[in-house]
Amino acid sequence: MSYMVVKDEKGIIEVKWQTWSKTMERREDVKLFNFHASPFGQRVIWALKLKGVDYECIEEDIFNKSNLLLELNPVHKKVPVLVHCNKPIAESLVILEYIDETWKQYPLMPQNPCQRAHARFWANFAEHKLLDAAWMAMRSSGEEQEKAVNEAREAVEKLEEEIKGKRFFGRDYIGFLDIAIGWISYWIPVWEEVGSMKILDPLKFPAINAWITNFLSHPTINDTLPQRDKMVVYYHSRRKETMGSKDVKVLNFWVSPFGKRVEWALKLKGVEYEYIEEDISNKSNLLLELNPVYKKVPVLVHGNKAIAESFVILEYIDETWKQYPLMPHDPYERAHARFWATSAQQKLGKEGSWTALIKSGEEKEKALNTASEVLEKLEEEIKGKKFFGGDNIGYLDIALGWISYIIPIWEEVGSIQIIDRLKLPAINEWMTNFLNHPVVKDSLPPRDKALDYYHLSVKKHTPN
Repeated sequence: MSYMVVKDEKGIIEVKWQTWSKTMERREDVKLFNFHASPFGQRVIWALKLKGVDYECIEEDIFNKSNLLLELNPVHKKVPVLVHCNKPIAESLVILEYIDETWKQYPLMPQNPCQRAHARFWANFAEHKLLDAAWMAMRSSGEEQEKAVNEAREAVEKLEEEIKGKRFFGRDYIGFLDIAIGWISYWIPVWEEVGSMKILDPLKFPAINAWITNFLSHPTINDTLPQRDKMVVYYHSRRKETMGSKDVKVLNFWVSPFGKRVEWALKLKGVEYEYIEEDISNKSNLLLELNPVYKKVPVLVHGNKAIAESFVILEYIDETWKQYPLMPHDPYERAHARFWATSAQQKLGKEGSWTALIKSGEEKEKALNTASEVLEKLEEEIKGKKFFGGDNIGYLDIALGWISYIIPIWEEVGSIQIIDRLKLPAINEWMTNFLNHPVVKDSLPPRDKALDYYHLSVKKHTPN
């Protein structure tokens, strides 16, 4: 395939290739899974457009991700994903290099290995230093925002030195690094408007601002930008969600399975919260004031509103923060999830496993049978599924999540078997899947500490 660098009447550098190569690219099966406001997906669009590669764009709802996206990107479960001839490639910077190595027209990467390494370095620098700080600045206020703005400006200062004296980071025409950090040109001004702050000061950063003008003036870039009004509305909603989550507190006890449900739900939703540890043997006045009926953890405080009882809190969280829906959409499936959540808590928890742990003789035997019956029914419910919520953790998984780590501890403390791994393979597999989920895995209480706690609890409940 041959290509040539040319200038149009405005002096804008473009690379043009022969018609036969472009026609060949159109014959290939290229799909892009993206979200319209994603700066990462936009990189891929720009690269494909500059290469002249035809593709099908599939819009994803990032708050209710499709099963296909989760299948194509099972590790990060995010857009963008490029599918080329049935091969999925994830992570935008990885995709950019794949595109450049697959379609040779309009080279994006420099030919020199040192320059290629240089481009990768600055792409990663901007991703971790500038993007993270600018995103935080948009979503915060006060001292937190001021700190994030200063961090973002420090990163821009470094890029200012890199671009001085050049039209593009790729020098004469748009290259890999321009595409990798192209989001700066369009996303940061939107975030500045939404967050009422300023990062890209034209007096302080004249070279970066000149590059932004050059970049946005390129026909391929200009013709593919998402609608600004739509972007502003979307990011206003994201800022509102985050600012609303700033005043979220969870009163909990570290080993409480009920409180863990609330923490898992908030983490899955990406809601920031302040954790307040309670001493359940010496309850604080704040807890007694916030939950005067049951006087128990957990209590969720959102603004000046206190919500008690873990199942009630889960539904409140799901209805307040729409990202990552927990409850099924279908009314019957919602009722079904609620039924199993409450049934398992009563029959498997209080009447079954816990009673078997603290009682002996016939009472223990009866309690173990009760627990076994419930588990057998849950085995049928989970068969053929990764989670009770399907491909993703949902309301019922969170509600039953205590089974995965509390019951094995109770089994060890009481020298009993509640979950027969041979009889309940589907439950056992679900437990493994659940415990390996990053949100769950990173927030489990220390097992040794939990063992000590329940050993003491059993002693208190067991007659001398």
